[in-house]
Amino acid sequence: MVGKVNISSLFPFLNMKNKLDFFKNFNYLYYTTNGYDDYLERFEKQGLDYAERLEKILKPKKFWKFLDVGCGMGGIVLALRKLGYEALGTEVSSFCLKNSPVKKWIKFGNICSLPFTNKFFEVVITIDALCYLNKKELKKAIKELSRITRRFLYVETICKDSPNAIQKINPDPLRKRGVLLTEKELISIFEKENFQLLGKLFKPEEKLILSPNEKIDFNYVFKKIRAGVLPAQ
Repeated sequence: MVGKVNISSLFPFLNMKNKLDFFKNFNYLYYTTNGYDDYLERFEKQGLDYAERLEKILKPKKFWKFLDVGCGMGGIVLALRKLGYEALGTEVSSFCLKNSPVKKWIKFGNICSLPFTNKFFEVVITIDALCYLNKKELKKAIKELSRITRRFLYVETICKDSPNAIQKINPDPLRKRGVLLTEKELISIFEKENFQLLGKLFKPEEKLILSPNEKIDFNYVFKKIRAGVLPAQ
């Protein structure tokens, strides 16, 4: 990440109490400012886009269970359930946990300590969660993702060498504590945790529904392997 972010200049309307709350939670202000201005109106459409792409690539069975770690308002969870799959989500945001339209399928869950048994989900998804972690948390989080994943993992995050790391488009003061790695470094870590790289969900020239001006970062689908053996479909 280049430079330091001054939260007061980005959010001058926040008093000290709200600033402290902002750093503790991804709250209403977080989801309605800067690049998230239209998030509450558009998250369902974005969720459907992700769900349909994953369905096309993974060709899941209807009995497969999905988990979205750091699911926000639960757009992907909602879309997957509409497509007929069992889907759950975890969040640390009290705002999302309280206001999500699919809150009955979302529970509090820190990515470093997820409340599920080993290999509980056929497919695990995590979007823009790893970039908020420090180095120790990052390693623990990736091990957790490996632990609960049975077949496939989709990871989307910001890389050190990405244009989004500069935070010109969507400045995010919460992200300044994160450890941004290069794409090559991230892939290496996941491969060490028994994941085989399959490919990208979005092509470089594609645009996000939610943030059309923001370039796609690290967005890879991985397949879980054990002792060199791929799981049966």
